[in-house]
Amino acid sequence: MHSRIQLGVLSWLLVLCGSAAAVVAPSEQQVRELFKVMQVEQTLGRMNAQVAAQMREQLPCIPAEYWQGFIDGEGASAVAQRMVPVFQRHFSGEEIDGLLKFYRSPLGQKVLTEMPAAMAEATQVGQQWGQERTRTMLQELQQKGSLDAQGRCPAAAGAEATGEPTPASAPAKKHVRHKAAHHRKPAAKPKPKAKPTAPAAARS
Repeated sequence: MHSRIQLGVLSWLLVLCGSAAAVVAPSEQQVRELFKVMQVEQTLGRMNAQVAAQMREQLPCIPAEYWQGFIDGEGASAVAQRMVPVFQRHFSGEEIDGLLKFYRSPLGQKVLTEMPAAMAEATQVGQQWGQERTRTMLQELQQKGSLDAQGRCPAAAGAEATGEPTPASAPAKKHVRHKAAHHRKPAAKPKPKAKPTAPAAARS
């Protein structure tokens, strides 16, 4: 019985080792071919141009020639070179071949073409939904009386109207009082009274 268990464990180890051995990391050439099909460097170049445009608005004192050189630099190629080992760690050679097959297909090319615009529109839809949901939530809480007309907690609004310290402002006022007491000038000490002098007859 013990020998059968050992044999079963050994069989599973051989299967796992065989599966691990079958996973072959992609070559640099495979990954670079995928980057070419996916137009990675072109995408990085557009991102670089957008960053340069934003920096140019923030730093108008810098000549335009500098930003053109910043865009035309080899930054995209350098970033792509650093991305190669990342893809080699996360994908096998077989998976890279599958991605190459997909992105070379008409559907894959359409994904590359339409995905940026689709994601931009999807982001706008998500932001719009978030704004609408926030307005609905505030309206519901105001109708229940949980919030006032300005969307604040009634207790905090009442404290501001009456001038009473709120929990957030109370420690600050206490600190101010303590600071004022610390810097208060000490009271002047009373001068000692002069001792009465004895009559002249007594002194004689």
